[in-house]
Amino acid sequence: MNIEETKRTIRGLPPRHSVLLEGRHGLGKSQVVAQIAAEQSSRLHKPFGFIDIRLGQYEVGDLIGIPRARDKYTVTQNVFSEGSLKSQDTIAENVTVHDLPLWFPRDPNSYGFMFFDELNRGSRDTQQWAMQIVLDYKSNFHEVPINWRVIAACNDDQDIYSILALDPALYDRFLIIKFAPTVPEWLKYAEKYGVHDAIIKYITKFPTDLDVPDRIDSGKRYPSRRSWIKLSDMINHMASEGDDPLADLDYLILLAGGLVGMTIAVNFTEFIKKEYKVYSAEEILNNFPKLEEDFKKMIATDFTFYNKIIVQYIKKSGAQKLNVKQSANLFSFVKVMPKETAAGFWSAFRTDCPKASATWFNSSTEITTYIRGLLSKADSMK
Repeated sequence: MNIEETKRTIRGLPPRHSVLLEGRHGLGKSQVVAQIAAEQSSRLHKPFGFIDIRLGQYEVGDLIGIPRARDKYTVTQNVFSEGSLKSQDTIAENVTVHDLPLWFPRDPNSYGFMFFDELNRGSRDTQQWAMQIVLDYKSNFHEVPINWRVIAACNDDQDIYSILALDPALYDRFLIIKFAPTVPEWLKYAEKYGVHDAIIKYITKFPTDLDVPDRIDSGKRYPSRRSWIKLSDMINHMASEGDDPLADLDYLILLAGGLVGMTIAVNFTEFIKKEYKVYSAEEILNNFPKLEEDFKKMIATDFTFYNKIIVQYIKKSGAQKLNVKQSANLFSFVKVMPKETAAGFWSAFRTDCPKASATWFNSSTEITTYIRGLLSKADSMK
């Protein structure tokens, strides 16, 4: 299933049905579960829990809870009465009760996901513990609230990963989703997340370089969706600190190689060298008329990238105002981009550079009118 099919399935299942997502590492299995939880909180207009348990890091005692003697304790048990299953409370004396572990949801009216990531890296003992909670939604007589769902995830190839094969009885208790997100879905997510424009363009042209290949060798680095996100974060952060890796291609190979592997890093760097032109904020502010035709061919994600570097440049410079030439060039740049993106630029500009943005906004009637056209008059100078 792709991302949308996975979300549709998990949202639509009745209570007490558990789900297991299988797939290679770095595909975004845990990310998609977290996204569904966030979407459910918006739909329900109430908090939606997300408990992330890695079975490989736990022992059975951590999951069941520590035993403690009680003089009296109310025990809730299921009994059959006149042919029907009912709950019955009784008072027990001098009993041993396992305290609930910290992570176990207690509020019977709460909502959420109990997410068991890396399920097949847990020991046999912890997998045995999971048998009851996955099917019966109970752990040692403690019942999971009705509005919680158990979701698990695991890697699916024993020839590659150091994992234990799941017991067939445990495996049978899940709805199995073979998680296979598409490249267009990742590109859509990447644009929303703010992945560096160079990476988006590279994956658009070379989509097979997005994921781990079918055949891999142990100890060798390969690309994954997760590693491309990490590379984007590193490039963006370093560029914001005045050290753009795209300006030093020899270094870029080393940086990218540590995340996506040297083969893909070389290919990515060659793409940057031959096909990807990056303009600096100074070039845009001082020489935009010479660049305008190139910018007219760009898409929204391109402008999102350039909006950030321009705002960062002005903020770092500490300038209280732009000179006449820069003001005119910035206005020309803003008019070239899609209006929604331009509105986003103005929001970031006035937030990060309040004095410079206010001076620019009031520097000409044409600029003031245009910006007010992007936003409501009341919002334009908040």
